[in-house]
Amino acid sequence: MQLFTLLAPFFLILALGAALERGGFFGPGFMAGVNKLTYWVGLPILVWVSLTHAEHGTAETGLLLGGLVVATLISLALAWLAARLIGVRNEGVGTWVQAAFRGNLTFVGLPIVLTLPGIPRTAAVLAMAPMLLLYNGAAVAMLLASRKTEAHRMGVLIARELLRNPIILASIGGGIFYYCNWPVWEPLDLTLSLLSRMAVPLALLCIGSALVSTPIRGNRRAVFLAALFKTGISPLVGFGVARLLHLDAGETRVVLLLMACPTAAVSYTMVRQLGGDEAVAASAIVASTLLAAVALPVILMIS
Repeated sequence: MQLFTLLAPFFLILALGAALERGGFFGPGFMAGVNKLTYWVGLPILVWVSLTHAEHGTAETGLLLGGLVVATLISLALAWLAARLIGVRNEGVGTWVQAAFRGNLTFVGLPIVLTLPGIPRTAAVLAMAPMLLLYNGAAVAMLLASRKTEAHRMGVLIARELLRNPIILASIGGGIFYYCNWPVWEPLDLTLSLLSRMAVPLALLCIGSALVSTPIRGNRRAVFLAALFKTGISPLVGFGVARLLHLDAGETRVVLLLMACPTAAVSYTMVRQLGGDEAVAASAIVASTLLAAVALPVILMIS
């Protein structure tokens, strides 16, 4: 019952977004604007406020970040191998691998770790920026490598994706204020605190809307296997790494939750920009989100 109480608001808001989208409540282009508002304003402010308000002396990020990095790299390698074993075409390998390892830390992971109890929030948020750097860099590299893109162009595109990510920038800025213990001008702090409250519900509404507005297309077997890998195999890898590193219960829960997050929505945009398989990319986001609705409660029950 306690688990249901904790998770029910997430799924109810997500269902509301789906129902409003299905009922035609959102006009043309409305959700695109909400997505931009959430990604460029709401979530970065939430990250900033979480870090500048964090208590000092409670965040030990090194071991947690190490576990997330190792688990992600192992998942990436296994995903690349799995893509070959299931017969994904060469030009589609990068798309499949990205769908199988790149979690939606921004719209799903961040709201969860900042809301649920029993989680080292500050350490988790401080780990977000390096993980987003890793996700963005590895995703671009996978997509371009499968298309035999020149190394120079690959480096330029990776750098561009990293430098313009608002969550990374907010994490770095908030982290500096956290470590230096700098105060934030009170009127500005109160303003940002108010704005930060819109981030979680807007992120969930966006996901709900995407669930009913994105059709399942492309190779459905490949889509399902990528989604199953993302929400099933990846958290199992994370659990093994957490045990190996002797992470405590809170840190283990963070690793499991972030590894089980569905495929990042921004991966579709990247696939479009870099010439990947758009149908598989879009469909994997929907399929992994549906599977994550089962995987995340299970993780919370056992961790």
